[in-house]
Amino acid sequence: MNSTTEKFLKTAIEQQLSGNTDVASELYNKVLLASPDNVTALVNQSAIFMDLQNFIDAAYLLERALKISPEDIEAINNYGNSLVELGQSNKAIEQFQFAHKLAPDNSTISSNLGRALLRRGDYKTAIKIFESAIQYNTNNAGLRFINALALPTIPENLSQLKEARKRQSSLIRALLKNNVQLTDPLTEVGMTNFIAAYQGHDDREIQEQLATCYRTACPELNYIAPHIGQQRKHEKIRVGFVSAHLGSHTIGKLNHTLITGLNKNKFELFLFCLGMNKRRKDQITDKFARNVDKIFFPDPTLAHMRSTIAEAALDIIYYPDIGMEPLSYFLGFSRLANVQCVTWGHPISTGISTIDYFISSETTETKTSDTHYTEKLLCLKCFSTDYAKPNLPILKKSREDFKLKVGTNLYVCPQSLFKFHPDFDKILGGILRADPNGEIILLEGQHQEWAIKLKARFEKKIPDVIARINFLPRLSGSDFLQCIALADVILDTPHFCGGNTSYEAFSLGKIVVTLPSKFLRGRLTLGLYRQMGIDTLIAKTPEEYIKIAVKYGDNKDARALVEERIHNAQKTIFDTKSAIKAHEKFFCEVIESVSHLAP
Repeated sequence: MNSTTEKFLKTAIEQQLSGNTDVASELYNKVLLASPDNVTALVNQSAIFMDLQNFIDAAYLLERALKISPEDIEAINNYGNSLVELGQSNKAIEQFQFAHKLAPDNSTISSNLGRALLRRGDYKTAIKIFESAIQYNTNNAGLRFINALALPTIPENLSQLKEARKRQSSLIRALLKNNVQLTDPLTEVGMTNFIAAYQGHDDREIQEQLATCYRTACPELNYIAPHIGQQRKHEKIRVGFVSAHLGSHTIGKLNHTLITGLNKNKFELFLFCLGMNKRRKDQITDKFARNVDKIFFPDPTLAHMRSTIAEAALDIIYYPDIGMEPLSYFLGFSRLANVQCVTWGHPISTGISTIDYFISSETTETKTSDTHYTEKLLCLKCFSTDYAKPNLPILKKSREDFKLKVGTNLYVCPQSLFKFHPDFDKILGGILRADPNGEIILLEGQHQEWAIKLKARFEKKIPDVIARINFLPRLSGSDFLQCIALADVILDTPHFCGGNTSYEAFSLGKIVVTLPSKFLRGRLTLGLYRQMGIDTLIAKTPEEYIKIAVKYGDNKDARALVEERIHNAQKTIFDTKSAIKAHEKFFCEVIESVSHLAP
């Protein structure tokens, strides 16, 4: 490498460290043009691509780097990260395992390996990695938080679930006692307590304790925007929607009508879309540009996200889904608007003291539900989302197209496999025992290991009927609806039921059997049935769930009558505009109340 190229490389590194990534990227290109095998330039340029969500090009550069230097720890680790983002989890884990073998004391590699194993469902192996890494890095607070958050995605049984939660509670209490410090929890921890919500317990206390740990460990999270407490300088109420999932994701479907339907004479609307690649940015722009005042795509760092939102001087922040991913979760700790709300994209209390309201519905909550939330629970009189009726595909596919048996009573549970609580196994077994002609269809998860682990659990719990539980591969959006349309009965998962899935099933006039829990996350289908005025498909016990499912699975005439009722009631849950009006009323009233407090 000649002196000019060396100078370019040195300057590129300096510019990258200073945050001038555009300049750095141009310089790395010059270095690689002159010296294509420069590993430092390849790895550093790939890091810039990773920040830009350009994971394909990042992986390509890292593959080149590893051909030249196959034991370069940074290249191996970064390659694993790019593969995670590209959905190649098993290949990513192989890279992290190789890097871990080379550097077992490297905390970054250990945390990446452990988190990847957790996502895949390898709970036991993951916690061994974390515990070993903490022995090497006793003062690493990020590892301690990650270790505390570890829970099994697909529990082997109730005993494992109970012990895992007990372990988590103990580790979070230890974090509260110890003076741990974090600089940037987004990068040092990089995950949320997502899986806890699917395990059927009241998580308010653990969520609140966890939030307290973060506030103590990282005071920078307690940022307050300059306009807070000041007199409003704009006539319209400024509402900002903050999410990483406003494109084609379920969260986008649940919130699209609200965002595009709010009265533009009263509200200025801003979208803050977190962690988007170019394709998803284009989706958002096409979907919302004509209906909102401005769309922002902040860099995926807490500092830039906070400053971007603060500059908009919002009156209200509306988080559709805190807890789904770490970006919005850690943003929630800052005071970026006078009123900060969350709703049920992830239907559990955040535990964060700066989130003021949890927006829900009288149709889904109980008289004691307010005890489940650290936020003030706001129960709208109507169901809390306005949902546009889906554009249904032409229903032309048959059972044969999905390799399903003809002539069986088909029970389909199209939920994500991490919703399958061990309590549900007995219900599935009961349905198949009560209906010898029944077949249950499930959908494989993001990781093939999820279905493998669930099948292993079924083998132990319900071995006599497991031959009639079959898995379909993951389906496209159109095929998903085609498959639901072929079902005789849709099975809702207890403890954490369907939301978007129930909407889609009802759009097809399908029966959904549900067993409501005492928490919101298990009561969404109940709320939709209440809004439709239908109560015959709501079970009070597991035994009643089995009875209802088999009654309509095995009786075509009875099923047809109820399907007609659902079809006739669709107008009560689709395109009603009720939730839009209810939100508008709340937004106006709450801003009026806080305006009196301004100097």
